[in-house]
Amino acid sequence: MVTSFATRPAAGTDRPDGPLEVIAALTSLIRASRAVARQRHDQLGASGTPVAVLKALSRATDGHDRPGDLAVAAGVAPSVVSRVLPRLEEDGLVTRERDEHDARSCHIILTDAGREQLAAIQREYAEILRAALDGVPDEEIARMPSTLAQLEQALFRAAELGAPRHSGLAPSLRPGHPAAARAVDQTTPTTQPATESQ
Repeated sequence: MVTSFATRPAAGTDRPDGPLEVIAALTSLIRASRAVARQRHDQLGASGTPVAVLKALSRATDGHDRPGDLAVAAGVAPSVVSRVLPRLEEDGLVTRERDEHDARSCHIILTDAGREQLAAIQREYAEILRAALDGVPDEEIARMPSTLAQLEQALFRAAELGAPRHSGLAPSLRPGHPAAARAVDQTTPTTQPATESQ
């Protein structure tokens, strides 16, 4: 049974615990997203990182990009892209082309086969999501992209404002302390570059 977000108390910013509820909901959403990604891998046999690379290429101008820029667009480390590309090339999903202006550089190009493979994966992934959202009112689903986009922008603005002071925290709770680092690893999603899915 799917519980509608509309049944939860509104997490307004005028309530002391409102922002905390937003972060808690976001953390739960990330965990659920990872669970769906694992399900996608189990059902479709499609590893997350190669698919992310194909998606980034599909959004790039003229369907090609440099490996470094591709890593940024895919949200992974450059070394991960370097490991993934040979396999995608072997399957005929991408090709490399030397930059005519810089012999040391190359462009990664999405092939027609790569576009077809990505489209097939996205269609099947959409079916998984449709099943997952069964029972959620259409009007809520329609609002989700806008709401999540606003949340994304708000979090980026918060990051630009800088972190709060930690002078009143116990040593074990301060950033950099081993105990605090372990707690963060266990309870919050990481912001480090993604590693290749196995």
